[in-house]
Amino acid sequence: MILSSITRKDIEDTFGGEARYATDFEALSLDIAQKTGAPVSVNTLKRLFGTIEGEVEPRRSTLDILGRYLGHKDWDSYSKSINEKGDSQFGSSRKTITAAGLAQGARIEIRYNPGRRVVLSHIGCNEFEVTESENSKLKIGDIVCLDSICEGYPMICSDVVRDGKDLGQFTAGKTGGISSIIIL
Repeated sequence: MILSSITRKDIEDTFGGEARYATDFEALSLDIAQKTGAPVSVNTLKRLFGTIEGEVEPRRSTLDILGRYLGHKDWDSYSKSINEKGDSQFGSSRKTITAAGLAQGARIEIRYNPGRRVVLSHIGCNEFEVTESENSKLKIGDIVCLDSICEGYPMICSDVVRDGKDLGQFTAGKTGGISSIIIL
């Protein structure tokens, strides 16, 4: 799993420099340990930044350490702050789809790591039905509520209804963001 570009930038901003070379990751690992009191290995950081290969999902404790390093209580608190503040910028080239911009019946395919694929059919307003699901906690027939989806960011479903039961909020691509959005 690779961290989203937003999270990598937040880590580099906290660190005070880029993380590109082995010595950068060694210094970052030390900085994290000094500021949080908990270590994150150099190789784990390299995998999370995408500089070495590895499809290993990081431990929850590792993500919580990174959340604390970024000034939050834990990873969930950090993720929530991203969703609340966004990543304001002009001229973004990220692919974004809004529910308001889709016709009823439009289908979109979303992919995120590790190997997850979901197809959603727009049923009106900000509601979508899951019509296909591979390796995701979302199941065929689920109704999800979301306003927009943007590549590189987590997909936040404000509500998920399964078999008439409200399951609450769901976040897809929490650590690496949505890697691909295709209108079918």
